[in-house]
Amino acid sequence: MRIAVVGGMGAVAQEVVAQALECGHLISWMISPADQLPDASLETDYTQVLHIVRSPWDSESEYVALLSSCDAVIVALDIHSTDPSHFVPIQRLVQKAMRSRKVHRIILITAHGSGESSRQLDWELWLRINVNQLAYSLFGVRALCWSIAAQYSEQERVLEQSGLKYTILRPASVVDGPTTGTYLASPSHIYGGYISAGDVADCALKALDNEMDISQAFSIAYSSRVA
Repeated sequence: MRIAVVGGMGAVAQEVVAQALECGHLISWMISPADQLPDASLETDYTQVLHIVRSPWDSESEYVALLSSCDAVIVALDIHSTDPSHFVPIQRLVQKAMRSRKVHRIILITAHGSGESSRQLDWELWLRINVNQLAYSLFGVRALCWSIAAQYSEQERVLEQSGLKYTILRPASVVDGPTTGTYLASPSHIYGGYISAGDVADCALKALDNEMDISQAFSIAYSSRVA
C-alpha cells in the first residue's frame, strides 16, 4: 500500500513512517523545507520506498503531488511541529487533494479532549488543560489546552462532513516509550492515561487495514479506565 503521511517531524508522524516502511508499505511524507530528518540516509538511500516532499504547509499543489498514486492518508499533526492555527487549513487542503486524486481512505490522529471526548476528561487533565490555556493565551506557550483542543475538534468536524472513509484516533498524553501493542482503543472514552508515539502509530496502521473502523472515533491509551 502507498500511504501519504502529513505531520512533518512530529513524533507520531515519524513513527508512522518508520513502522510503515518496516511493514513494506510505500510512503510519501510531507515535511517542511527547514525540517531536519532524523537520519540523512532516508533522503538518499530509501528513494524506492520513501518519497519525501519538502513543502510549505499551504502549498495546495504539493498536497496533490503528495497523493499521486496513494491509496490512503494518515494525518498526524502535533503542536511541536505545526502551528495549531494551521491544523484546520491543512485538513481542508488534504481533503481537497484526496478528492482530486480520488483517494478515499484517511486516518486522522488528534488528541484526547477533542470532539465529544472533551466530556470525558478526568479532573487532573481538566485542571492541566485549563492552566495551560491561561499560559497559551498570555504567553503563547504551546501545550495541550482548550485552544488546541478546539483546533483538533474543528479538524475532526471538517473530516466528518467530507464523505471520506475516515477513522479518528484520539490518543491520551503522548510520551516517549517502546511500541508495545498492548494499549486500549475504545469507542467509549478513556479517562486520563498516556501512550507512546510508537503505539499511536501502531494503532493507526492497524486501523488503516480494518474496514470495520470506518466513520468511527477511538480514544487510545494505556488505561482500563473507560466510560
